[in-house]
Amino acid sequence: MTFAKSVAVTILMAGLSINAYADNRAAMLEFDAKVRPIAQRSQLLSDMQVKLMDDFNQMAEAGKSASAVFNSGKVQQLQLLGNETLIEANLFVAEFEHFLAQLPETSTCYLPEKVTEYQGMITQLTQANKALSNVPEIADGDELGAAMALLNLQMHAGQLSSLVQMFQLVKTCYMPEAMGLTKEDVERMKTQTEDAVN
Repeated sequence: MTFAKSVAVTILMAGLSINAYADNRAAMLEFDAKVRPIAQRSQLLSDMQVKLMDDFNQMAEAGKSASAVFNSGKVQQLQLLGNETLIEANLFVAEFEHFLAQLPETSTCYLPEKVTEYQGMITQLTQANKALSNVPEIADGDELGAAMALLNLQMHAGQLSSLVQMFQLVKTCYMPEAMGLTKEDVERMKTQTEDAVN
């Protein structure tokens, strides 16, 4: 291929990429507008969960027994916050599916595998959140049992917060999209980088 033809093909491909990005950008803007209130509510719930776990820690530092902390009624509050977070998560996934339906499969943002991943996380966390209702009251003398239960609560609250944060990671696809890269381009670059490291 001559230099002139090579330049012409490059310009043509760049033009096509820009047009594709313009179409995809409209879908991105719509997606952003729809998920912004979901993200804001989810972040507020996450902040409330952090505050609740701080309350647990302060009670423990104030000398209350682990069993007293665990039986304080705050577990039910955590469960309610978890339920609300999971509702928001399901709303987010529904909007994400709608977003994907507007994209070509070549788009760097076309990530249907993320839907399966998020749905799996939501199912797992829903079961864990429901299980909080079945946790028996901790006997006053069972400090080890109460301490383990509190640790499990902290892990559960952390997983709920991680779910909220992961939704923001979806938008990391925007940058390669803006650069005119396709999903295939990103995969090829990833493979080349892995090969270079190995």
